[in-house]
Amino acid sequence: MEKIVVEVCCGSVDDAVRAAEAGADRIELNAALYVGGLTPSVGAVLETKARVNIPVVCMIRPRAGGFCYTALEFETMLRDTQELAKAGADSFAVGFLTEEGRLDEKRCKIWAEAAGGKEMVFHRAFDIMKNPPEEVLPRLAEIGFRRILTSGRELSAPAGADMIRRCVEVGAVEVLAGGGVRGENVGELIRRTGCRQVHFTCHTKVSDASVRDAQLSFGLPNAPNEQEKFDIIDNEKLTELIRLIRTLTLP
Repeated sequence: MEKIVVEVCCGSVDDAVRAAEAGADRIELNAALYVGGLTPSVGAVLETKARVNIPVVCMIRPRAGGFCYTALEFETMLRDTQELAKAGADSFAVGFLTEEGRLDEKRCKIWAEAAGGKEMVFHRAFDIMKNPPEEVLPRLAEIGFRRILTSGRELSAPAGADMIRRCVEVGAVEVLAGGGVRGENVGELIRRTGCRQVHFTCHTKVSDASVRDAQLSFGLPNAPNEQEKFDIIDNEKLTELIRLIRTLTLP
């Protein structure tokens, strides 16, 4: 029986364990989710693989900002990919664009060699690239990418539903819908797009009392009142959302 594949975006080993306990099918493991996700550490991957029995997708992204990297950033991404593969990563999410905002095929092909046959995902760099899906998705498939993560080139997947459906209809790669996916919109998103995979997180804020009343801030930039707070997955809410998705009737 066909089901919706649930991928949960995680920012730590704690997140990964909670996501697996809630019933996720797959985890995307990151560092620094507050900037859209960066490459996780080798230790985080080793510890996650030791504690969960579902596939772990590792983000490969050395910094915040865009997706046209310096030569040294690119070399770092190749090295990170190789080391995280050794640590047990099941697949990788990455994206390379040229200065003009188009697909950088040359770097994608070089990086694919470093991935060593691991499953490859082109992340939401797709959402800002200038290539139309009918042109770029078959090219990604030829390079070896299995799927894309996309919000349909809008601020959220529900807003980008028409573009997500367009990508699904191209059919060259799997389409993973992510960005603003919530319990109240996931059913309609699936119905409108024909997508069979969704990506989201479900965080709550908790406090680290060690920095309470400190004069220095070690929290989020420009948020001094939030310095002792950090995000972690809310087990109860995530379990409820996944349970809801499991009850959806597919069109």
